[in-house]
Amino acid sequence: MTSISSGRLLRLTVAAGAVGALTLIEPRRLGPWTRAAYRVGTAAVSGLLVADTTTEEGALLDPALDGLLTGGVTLGLMDLSEHLDHRIVGGLHRLGVSRPRLLLAGIGAAGAAALYLVPTPTWAERGGELAPSEDDQATVEMPEQVRALIAALLEPPLDGGDHPGAPALRTQLDSARIVEVDSGPGDVTLVVEQTERLAVPRNQTWPVTARFEEDGFRFSLELQVDGGRLGMLSVMVADEEERTDEALELLDRPDYELPELQEITLHHESEHEERPDHLRGR
Repeated sequence: MTSISSGRLLRLTVAAGAVGALTLIEPRRLGPWTRAAYRVGTAAVSGLLVADTTTEEGALLDPALDGLLTGGVTLGLMDLSEHLDHRIVGGLHRLGVSRPRLLLAGIGAAGAAALYLVPTPTWAERGGELAPSEDDQATVEMPEQVRALIAALLEPPLDGGDHPGAPALRTQLDSARIVEVDSGPGDVTLVVEQTERLAVPRNQTWPVTARFEEDGFRFSLELQVDGGRLGMLSVMVADEEERTDEALELLDRPDYELPELQEITLHHESEHEERPDHLRGR
């Protein structure tokens, strides 16, 4: 049986409690400042957890730098992480789990504790190099409706200029495919296998959203950029929507469908006054 010092046991307990507490939070219900604090807290806990459980022999760089790197990557991918979190919670609801966040919090806390109990493999034991990330998910052709919506988001503003990274993303759209998974109709995971141009900034929420209404609820379409490539198209409940829970239930319905092109209006984040750019005729 693995022995553990009282100090390490205390850190294990604190880490497991912090991970569990963060997992219990519903990020979509947070305001701008509390959501920013939640993201920073999640990144900090991730970084500290890696730094505290990684040995000198098992570190990629060294434990402290590995922790900083993990925290930075975690913070940069929070948009995608929160989208995935929502789909997982919705999926558990559909499976009949009454309190999915409590279940996920328990799993997260157990995972954090395991990092303190399971020895970290050394660099040599891992083969001396990072294992490649293999994406064996099946992909299918992107529906034209989805392609048209993304193309609308990537269009230059009507008042001239263009958003940074837009030309690169427009070239990717022609060959992009979607992942064939049952993750719910409100999210579409995009795959760009090969491209000569990457968007900069490489990880971002696209500064153009598409607003629309359905069944009396207000939604927005958001595009995520991951590693300079098209990453995900997601339906989000609009910030000003008061009946958030009911709107989320609509998105979780298996028969939910994305809006048609003529049903949306575009909103550019860079505009000083929020006024929609109505779609041009095609």
